Amino acid sequence: MSAVAVRMTGISKNFGGVRALENVDFEVMAGEVHALLGGNGAGKSTILKVLNGVHEPSAGTIEVAGVPLTTHTPEASRAAGIAMNYQEMSLIPTLTVAQNVFLTREAMSGGLINDKEAERKAAELFAMLEVDVDPRAIVGDLGAGQKQLTEIVKAISQDARILVLDEPSTALAVSDVDRLFTFLRKLKAQGVAIIYVSHRMDEIARIADRATILRDGKHVTTANIADLPIDLMIEHIVGKRSLGLADVKRSDAVRGEIALELRNVSGRNKPDNVSLTIHKGEVVGLAGLLGSGRTSLAKLIAGIEPVASGEILIKGKPVHIRRTGDAIAAGVALVPEARATQGIIPTHSVADNMTLAVLDDLSKAGFVNAAKVRATTDAQIERLSIKTASRDHAVSTLSGGNQQKVVIGKWLAADLDVLVLDEPTAGIDIGSKSEIIKLVRDLAAGGKAILMISSELSELLTACDRIVVMADGRAYDDFPRAALDDPTDTNTDTAHRLQIAEKNLQIAIQEALTPGQEVSHGQQ
Repeated sequence: MSAVAVRMTGISKNFGGVRALENVDFEVMAGEVHALLGGNGAGKSTILKVLNGVHEPSAGTIEVAGVPLTTHTPEASRAAGIAMNYQEMSLIPTLTVAQNVFLTREAMSGGLINDKEAERKAAELFAMLEVDVDPRAIVGDLGAGQKQLTEIVKAISQDARILVLDEPSTALAVSDVDRLFTFLRKLKAQGVAIIYVSHRMDEIARIADRATILRDGKHVTTANIADLPIDLMIEHIVGKRSLGLADVKRSDAVRGEIALELRNVSGRNKPDNVSLTIHKGEVVGLAGLLGSGRTSLAKLIAGIEPVASGEILIKGKPVHIRRTGDAIAAGVALVPEARATQGIIPTHSVADNMTLAVLDDLSKAGFVNAAKVRATTDAQIERLSIKTASRDHAVSTLSGGNQQKVVIGKWLAADLDVLVLDEPTAGIDIGSKSEIIKLVRDLAAGGKAILMISSELSELLTACDRIVVMADGRAYDDFPRAALDDPTDTNTDTAHRLQIAEKNLQIAIQEALTPGQEVSHGQQ
């Protein structure tokens, strides 16, 4: 039997009048990957922050390798051998990758910080993961996926005996997830205890040995992964029978006029000569690997990055989008992938964030109508099933998934014609993902034109009417959703057909990486 690496007994945590955890037991063995699962607000991040010393428990005890942990600070947890990769990235954007990885643990030479040594050590760690991140790059210049890899390497660099990974794969390409898993298996073989948090059920089935599931701050079950098929996991997480995305019923899009058209649009680096049309009433997905140019295209449409050449048309009329205000005025909104830094103001209330884009509509003579703010906020809280003690609570007190719902709700309140959704379900539990996908379908049915980016191909296949495959900044193919099904497959099970379509889309993404492939826009 392996030794117990972590034993948390009777853990409770209160935030004011809200009980985030209630008498939770959690035990992790050395040399195992233990999944921690639950819906938004289940208490996963809270119990991990208790373990890592960010929060002091209101009740309960913690033992690390049999030794009581009585001082509840990040420094005490780190000294006990615990390292944590947070869901909300803790990187400093103005420092280099290497400087972030070894922050507070800098290599020294002659009393001075030795950046060259830090860069060498960081390069070795990235090489072990077999991923390409420049240790000398400024973190603020990196894409979300490279930032995520930097955050993971920062945790790994601490030589911890207990490694906590909170949603580590959110911004990673499939190939990078595979490399991460290979490395985690090596750590596991060395006796490292790994606590793995993810809303991606397929990942859990691949990497975890056991799982603990929380719901509403309480322990639901702990079991071997072999005894937890995905449908049972989902049932424990959401509290009812569900097939997840397979439960989402699709109907054919009723396309209206062209809402958004790109004609040979290029950015400074990416995208490269992209042409694309989106009609009112349809959802178009962007698929591709990390660095394919999906997010750069989204930022260009939303006015965050400049258009170097080409033309953007809204409802058939050319528009000049030089900044985000121009995009919003033209009827285009972006839900960004970097929720914490680009989508919300964490210290402000739910109401402040929810009404940020419509303050002019809620004001008169320079004064904001508080009653209209409350009504607008409450409508979106109910529409999106946002879990918050009050509309007046700071958004930072919400779970990651509920924060994302606030970002989406902000733009739904603005009622714009074109919505660009970049990883809209990142950090959201399987039950809420289905709700968001259903919402996307409903918005399209109501006449919205939606461009959706997701690293989870099953989400694109469930939500989208067409899927455009991108590679190296270019659009290589445009598939009607039905073209990715297997017409010879007679199995009518929705989950099965979704798996087949996902394999076909993976093949299309790989084929787009083939040098010399012709660009195709025939389905637009």
